[in-house]
Amino acid sequence: MELENAASTFRPISMKALKRMVYDGLISEPLSESDQYTLSILCRIWSCEWYVAQMNKTFRPDKRALMLAFPNFGKIERYILNCYIPDEFKPKTKVTVRGLSKNIRDFYHVDYPDFKIKRVRQIAYNLLRNSRGETRRRFISLMALERESRK
Repeated sequence: MELENAASTFRPISMKALKRMVYDGLISEPLSESDQYTLSILCRIWSCEWYVAQMNKTFRPDKRALMLAFPNFGKIERYILNCYIPDEFKPKTKVTVRGLSKNIRDFYHVDYPDFKIKRVRQIAYNLLRNSRGETRRRFISLMALERESRK
């Protein structure tokens, strides 16, 4: 079976996820019988909210809130966003693009472009602005729920 057919057959598994599974060597292209069986089980698991909720509990609350609010962000983007979103329990500090770039280089061993840091910084600023709509409210409510679950 080809990946295009698999994406339509094994919903909610996306084409992007299937391509990543092939890239990581978890499944082969074209899909073998065992790959199709594995995807059918994975499809049943991801279609049930209970399983998804249980698997998401393994992540730290702050990471889980960011993953739900920004599903397309990777580890580095979530780190950048966290740096620009103030936490009421931490003292406020000034975060510069140059300093953040240095931290990413030191901790993740990646030269992350400044324009991408500025893009994520702008998303954080937009969330903090009072005039923004549903995305900001959703993110703030997710963060509030996660903070409540820590207590």
